[in-house]
Order: sequence, then structure tokens, then C-alpha cells
Amino acid sequence: MFIYRPTDVPSTHKSASISWAGKQTDTVVNKSLSFQNVPPQDLKEPPKLKYLRENGEHILGSTDRGCSKVILNANFIPSNDADWMFETLLNEIQWKQQKNLKYGPDYKEPRLTEWFSNHPYHYSGVEQAFNPHWHPLLTALCDRINQEYRLHFNAVLANCYRDGHDSVDWHTDSEPALGNCPPIASLSFGDTRNFDLREIPATVANGDFTYSQQFRIPLSHGTLLLMLGATQHDWQHRVPKEYHDRKPRINLTFRTMHPSR
Repeated sequence: MFIYRPTDVPSTHKSASISWAGKQTDTVVNKSLSFQNVPPQDLKEPPKLKYLRENGEHILGSTDRGCSKVILNANFIPSNDADWMFETLLNEIQWKQQKNLKYGPDYKEPRLTEWFSNHPYHYSGVEQAFNPHWHPLLTALCDRINQEYRLHFNAVLANCYRDGHDSVDWHTDSEPALGNCPPIASLSFGDTRNFDLREIPATVANGDFTYSQQFRIPLSHGTLLLMLGATQHDWQHRVPKEYHDRKPRINLTFRTMHPSR
């Protein structure tokens, strides 16, 4: 008959005495456990938000689609001219609050808009009807941008942000009607609002932008921002809500429509 005795414990184990309900008892401690192969924690940190404030050309990045860049011109419209232009646009454009079907049949966009073009425009659940009746000021601004930057804009989406609660969520302006790698010009009047850009990761199926590069550009009164190259394909942009006092702001986004595409 086999009888267990303490002397039968292998030499790789050590007998330890512990207390259980006031009594001493023996237990076996396995010394063969090792934690040397536990993988180290992932120490990768999300990139810090970078600010772009200096006038000039800024390269955001490059992919197989090409280079993504922006041109910032904070002095495109002098302050005195920007003042009367802002008042004119605010009072003379027929602003509307559009329904955005992307978020439901009754969802209204948190800003006011008006579309000017000989062609309709469909984007992110919104349908803008064609409107060839350009305000003369919009025509003059479009002509100046086209001339100075050798572009061919023929449409403009005007946006009015009434206060800091008005906003536009992350998106790209990459609809087929805008063509391949479309240029977009953003001209701002009124109160300063932040404009954010974030890089679209190579695989975005799970919507994880944790490690994407991000830039923030404060757009002030009279500032022109051009988004060029592959920016509309490789980067998203937004105007976030700001939970403190903000006065009205008007933003004109000029673009080129290719209705046959």
C-alpha cells in the first residue's frame, strides 16, 4: 500500500506551513512558475494635437494618392473689408436649416446653409437644389480666388454658424461630382472658430482614429484656407462645437462641380 509522507515531495517543491482555523497545515508551493515570458505592455501613445497658425503652405502627409497640403492666408481679406462683407452676407443671403437624412428624417443640421451653383449637390444625406442666382459679392470673391490661385471654382456652399453650439462633424468633401482630389477653398468671416483635420488610417473599418495625426487651425476674420492635393481623400475635417460664448461666423466653401461624373 502506498502511503503519502512529506518526504515524498519532489525536491523542486517546498513545503510551507500556513494557519487554517488556528491549526497549522502543510501546503506545497510550486517554484517552477515563471513570469519572464509575459509580453511588455504596449507603450504607444496617441500623437499630440498640432496647431497650424503660420501663413503659407503646410504639408500634412503623403500616400499613394499623392501629397496632402493646405495653404493658409490669414490676411486674404483686410479687416475693414471683412467687416462689411460679413454684414452683407449675414443679412442678404437666404439662410436655411437643412434636414440631414443621414441621421434621420427629422434631423436638422446644427448650422444654416445656402448653395450657389448651376448644379445640385448631394452630400452626407443632404440634397442642395441648384441655385444659379449668385450674390454679386460671392461672384467677386470666387473670381479673385480663381485668379490668384489659378483654380476653376464654379460653386460655393455658404455656412452660417450662429454660435458656439453650431458645428459640422467629421467628413470629407470627396463626392464624385467634385472630381478626383478636389481642391476646396474655405473663406471665413466673423468670430474665430477652430478647424480640425485628422488623417484617415489605412484600415478604418473599425472607426479607430486613436493614432491618427491631427491638426487644428484657428480660422479668423478674413482668413482663406485652401485644401489641395489628396487632402479630401486622406484627411477628414470638422468645425467642433465650442461650449463658451461665440459670436456668428460665416464660412464660404468654394468648389468645382463636375456634373457628368
